[in-house]
Amino acid sequence: MNPEPAPQAHWPAAPVSAREWRALAWLAAAVAVFTSVPYLLAWHTNAPGFTGFLIGVEDGNSYIAKMLQGAAGDWLFRSAYSTQPQHGALLYLPYLLLGKLLGPASHGSYVLAFHLWRVASLALLSAAAYRFVAHFVATPALRRGATLLALLGSGLGWLPLLLGYSHLWGGLPLDFYSPETFGYLATFGLPHLVLGRALLLWGLLAVLQGCGGGWRLALVWLALALVHLLSAALGLVLLLVYLAARLASRQPWRAALAASAWAGAGAAGPLLYNAAVYLHDAYLQGWAAQNQILTPHPWHYLLAYGWLLPLAYAGWRRAGLAQPLRTFSAAWLLSLPVLLYLPLGLQRRFAEAAWVLLLALALRALEAAPAFWPRRGLWLLILTAAPSTLLLWGGALQVAAQPAMPAFRPADEVALFQTLRGQPGATVLAAYAGGNALPAWAPVRVVIGHGPETVGLEALEAQVRAFYQGEGTALERQAFLRQHAIAFVMWGPAEQQLSGGAWAPLAAEYLQPDGRVGAYELLRVLP
Repeated sequence: MNPEPAPQAHWPAAPVSAREWRALAWLAAAVAVFTSVPYLLAWHTNAPGFTGFLIGVEDGNSYIAKMLQGAAGDWLFRSAYSTQPQHGALLYLPYLLLGKLLGPASHGSYVLAFHLWRVASLALLSAAAYRFVAHFVATPALRRGATLLALLGSGLGWLPLLLGYSHLWGGLPLDFYSPETFGYLATFGLPHLVLGRALLLWGLLAVLQGCGGGWRLALVWLALALVHLLSAALGLVLLLVYLAARLASRQPWRAALAASAWAGAGAAGPLLYNAAVYLHDAYLQGWAAQNQILTPHPWHYLLAYGWLLPLAYAGWRRAGLAQPLRTFSAAWLLSLPVLLYLPLGLQRRFAEAAWVLLLALALRALEAAPAFWPRRGLWLLILTAAPSTLLLWGGALQVAAQPAMPAFRPADEVALFQTLRGQPGATVLAAYAGGNALPAWAPVRVVIGHGPETVGLEALEAQVRAFYQGEGTALERQAFLRQHAIAFVMWGPAEQQLSGGAWAPLAAEYLQPDGRVGAYELLRVLP
């Protein structure tokens, strides 16, 4: 049996000077400004009905809807996009807490709070990524470069677009839709993912340092599980792989096991609670069944990461890397292809934070290059990773400068939405697009409105279409309203287009006008 060394004797702390932290603060501020410019432009246009989002608008509306639920008093997540009974789960807690912090407020206040949290999460990820990279790289300029790439970098997805092949191997390159694969998409619009990534990096580092754990380590992993449950599950799987690698290579393992046990203890509560709820909640099971975030063709990952792999391997081979980091890096990167193609619905999520590790190893290789290369190599990496990011950023600027749906909703529609703020928990029937936006302006539920969260969406869309087209008898339409406990029916341009002129709602004796703004009308369902 190998003797166990003193807890931290094998891994001296990576020194980070006060000057480095000050430089990092400026870098984080610059990234915050860069990612905020398109949103500021959208606000500056003074166009009515700005959702607060320029990409991923459908999900963005759902985040504001979760904040409204928190403001209404909820502590457990229950989707506003389904009328199916729900027990509630310990998910999306940061959004619920933000809503509680704000209380009843305007839509603009919730959007502002969302982006302030985004900037704060970005700053925390800057610190976490810098500290993580510092254990691989000693040169401050290279540490900052790696952190910048961790926050804003993308892959080679721009190259097939440049050559006229936007859908190679069955789809778009990962740069343009996968926030877990790189940095920019997450920092631009997903603060819970950014904060989860920061906590994951801190939590992994704390375990790898082999200090035996403790309640502080458990708290980090508890916070990670509450912020982003899947990242906590992924982190624990990586620690299991790491422990197996230490055992297989006959390295000392007791300190790593003790720290991993503290990590597991911290994350266990939320993981076990949500697993138990999942087993008894038909809604969560239906949501998981249709929330398919599948891994694309392997060539997409070679396009994403392949250009860094030779440098990353050279950085891993370079002498001087602490043994825990060497073992963990190899275990993580070798297990990544397996994790990405497990037969699970959330495959693509298992790439979370691997981008940071690849950058740390690649910059470590550059640091060992002849004096002519490190800075030039860093600039070459930045120039290679920048085009996809600039394409996405420029696209967001264009959306901001030319207000249109879905990023901007019509002013009359928003005004009608706001009349429902006094009807918390009421169920509203609307066409899909309006159903997606409505819960972000009023704390109500809708029948359809979100791809994954509306369980049974395909069948429900057909039923909603049939209702607006006047199919079936009046009794059958009333039965549909009762089945979903619908209190209000929207009647605007989208619903009228869905109807195709086949139905006149004012002729229905079970509906009465409840409000009208311009072309948008709200109908109350009579008992």
